[in-house]
Amino acid sequence: MDIARKTIPEIKKIIDAASEGRQVELFSQLLDDPRAGVRKLLKAYRSEKARLEATKNAYEELTRFERKLYSQGFKMIAGVDEAGRGALAGPIVAAAVILPEQSQLYGIKDSKLLSPEKREILYEKIINTAIAWNVVRIEHYDIDANGIQWANLRSLEMAALGLNPAADYILSDGFDIKTLTIPHLAITKGDNLSVSIAAASIIAKVTRDRIMQAYHAEYPQYGFDQHKGYGTLLHKKAIEKYGPAPIHRKYFAPVAEYEQLSF
Repeated sequence: MDIARKTIPEIKKIIDAASEGRQVELFSQLLDDPRAGVRKLLKAYRSEKARLEATKNAYEELTRFERKLYSQGFKMIAGVDEAGRGALAGPIVAAAVILPEQSQLYGIKDSKLLSPEKREILYEKIINTAIAWNVVRIEHYDIDANGIQWANLRSLEMAALGLNPAADYILSDGFDIKTLTIPHLAITKGDNLSVSIAAASIIAKVTRDRIMQAYHAEYPQYGFDQHKGYGTLLHKKAIEKYGPAPIHRKYFAPVAEYEQLSF
């Protein structure tokens, strides 16, 4: 087939239908094609190939901890992470996720580095791909009663232990869950270094954002749909104007500062 005799739409159709190896052959046949449209088409394909290669390399790096554990005989490796630890209102939410060894969730990364739209897309992919996943929430009143450190570690532990089937190794983001009897490892900035933790961070973040969106309908004056309970200027001004809502953590500044000023 002399692809050089084809029209540009025909060339594009042929390349799109070809295998990766065949595409390389076709590209070589088109290198000397003088048509500007063909050169533009080749440039677009090269750019897309480079982007895909970079995405695959990034994913390969993100699975480094998991691949090492697989080589040691572990099969059910879970990542755990939380969302809402530093918020002034609402629950802390922790998630645990076990992904298949051969999963290819390209584009996954720390939830904080993703747009809300991208998080939602990846959330659906994760829950449809995962061997197991689990979400736990600890409410604001339990955080007030027991402290955020307790709530943080307790939520991570509960999320990990609630997996079915159970994990045989746990990777956690930053915090060492010492109460676990399952082999485990805390990784500093783990949501940037482990695909399992990154997946858990997305599940936790999307779940908590949905919770705070629902709270916005109940307490619209605080703008929970925008800041999700974190201490933005808008949120602080709302607390100053309306006082704390029932879901605020009363021992967190500036909620605690408002309570002190009220007496």
